[in-house]
Amino acid sequence: MNCSFLLIGHRTSGKSVLGRRLAEARGIRFIDLDELIAEREGRSATDLVTENETQFRRLEQEVLHELATHSQDAVIATGGGCESWPVGIRTIWLYREGWEESALRDRARLRPRLSPEEEITWMKDSREERYRRAAHLCVHIERNCGEDEAARRLIFLAGWLADAAGTPGMKKSWVVPRDAADLPHAEADARLFGLAGVEIRSDVFPDPPEPAVPWLASLRSDDATFFQRSASATAFDCDTGFLRCLDLHGLDPRPLYLSSHPDDVYKEFFDFLIGLPSWVEKSLPSWYPQLLLKYAPRVKSWVELRYANQLYKVYEKEGNRISFLPQGKNWKWMRAQRLFHGNDVNYISTGCLEHSQRPPSLDYFLPHVVGDHARDFYGIIGQPVEHSFGDIFHRALSLESDRGAAGYMKIPLTATEIDNCLHLLPQIGFKGLSVTSPLKTAVFGSNFVGTELAITSGNTLSLVKGSFLLYDTDQAGMEAALEVIESDGVTPGSALVFGSGGVTPAITRALESRGWGPISVLRARDGWGEHAASTVQLVVDASGQDAAQKADAPACVAWLDLRYRNLPPQPPRAERFYSGMTFYKQQALAQRRLWGMADCADHPLL
Repeated sequence: MNCSFLLIGHRTSGKSVLGRRLAEARGIRFIDLDELIAEREGRSATDLVTENETQFRRLEQEVLHELATHSQDAVIATGGGCESWPVGIRTIWLYREGWEESALRDRARLRPRLSPEEEITWMKDSREERYRRAAHLCVHIERNCGEDEAARRLIFLAGWLADAAGTPGMKKSWVVPRDAADLPHAEADARLFGLAGVEIRSDVFPDPPEPAVPWLASLRSDDATFFQRSASATAFDCDTGFLRCLDLHGLDPRPLYLSSHPDDVYKEFFDFLIGLPSWVEKSLPSWYPQLLLKYAPRVKSWVELRYANQLYKVYEKEGNRISFLPQGKNWKWMRAQRLFHGNDVNYISTGCLEHSQRPPSLDYFLPHVVGDHARDFYGIIGQPVEHSFGDIFHRALSLESDRGAAGYMKIPLTATEIDNCLHLLPQIGFKGLSVTSPLKTAVFGSNFVGTELAITSGNTLSLVKGSFLLYDTDQAGMEAALEVIESDGVTPGSALVFGSGGVTPAITRALESRGWGPISVLRARDGWGEHAASTVQLVVDASGQDAAQKADAPACVAWLDLRYRNLPPQPPRAERFYSGMTFYKQQALAQRRLWGMADCADHPLL
């Protein structure tokens, strides 16, 4: 089924070029908003903005509204300065690394009175928060990503966005408005994606509105009449701290959530919650059949998570209906995993790239709700992990090779809590893990990790007979990256590895296996030293730091930055520049083989 898409983002991000590719792939028309306005007005968008920007923005909104209410599906690319967008359309933020340079180089200046640096800062500050609040998904296009790969990525993820509507994992999810002004957005998202409806909280909406979609009335304040004034709500949710205000007199029974949000995971708080069904059965017998408990403690460590999960699992196994939704941004992955297990309630924020204490946004849940429910789980552990492409990559390959039997989560973890993490994850269905720096060495010392190989660091954990074994697939990734570099005509020769972390041994082995040498390894903290004045065939930046891009870096034929997100510009003394995307994809495929998963060599994301 076709549907419309709205592309937003900074100038020169590729909205027009990639938008045409998306429209062609989906068999719908493409509309460049600036071009449409220019055609109607007989002048270019640039001229119209220069003449009267306020009038242009008003015209822009009128045309957008007209397009949004039109019945014909389309891909609509908007200008970078568009100030607001209609709700009810699948909205994608295209973010291309390096747009700053091309915007200044290829387009007329927007604010000539500002310096170029000030103008870029102004564009970021005045626009990116709007993009974040409006979009359902951000498609990140890294430096050196070609048009074909960027188009494949956009087409693929837009398909996921279209397929998300009404999937089983989303039908029980309530959209949480940020504030009263955000309610129309939340209502539109609930309709667009077939969600349960919107949550109306008494502390945000003291006077409950009448949403145009099903709604959950949530008592979060001392208001004894809130439920009485919310008689049209589809369901009720009462925080156990406000039970004294629970007045359901004269209301027809409907789903009733009793939710506990303690700041600690003490057993007394949990015992109080699970004692409430007996009280409801006696005091409100007609409501009892639709009662659900929601346990949402604020979890501050993996020790607390293990304990809270144990309390919940024991109660759930006894056949009781309860949802476990740990609070805290480090536990978003657990909320996503619960979607696979038929969790009876979930919450979603509007917008994308949500990193606050609010519920995760749709883009976070998207890889976990398309296709069938996963049975086994894999993930990436480390800090940070938000930038990881793994949830999209591995879920996409699983959907093709095993109908989505595998889910993949991004799990924040520090070195001090490795044992507690690796003790819990197998208990809740995890079979394998990717390991990021700086945990590649630290994980080797865990009481829950062993190895059959002569290595002291690794990037892959595989569960074998109840224990995790450590492997290293980074060598496979590095060999693949070298193959790409050599195919561009760069002959093996001297190599300098900048960074001496857990990935370095694998890099060195790969270089040696393909005949590169001599090889020098530098600690990033020490800088380039005497090598600053040298010239080498290859620099491998394994530091993960922008310090590697200092002007005193050596000259080289090829520079390989092992990152594949948020790359800095090409170093001035490097003839060729490569991102770590090939490295990542090939080491991830090697991981899948270790985990016993099928290869997908011809998948669009490869």
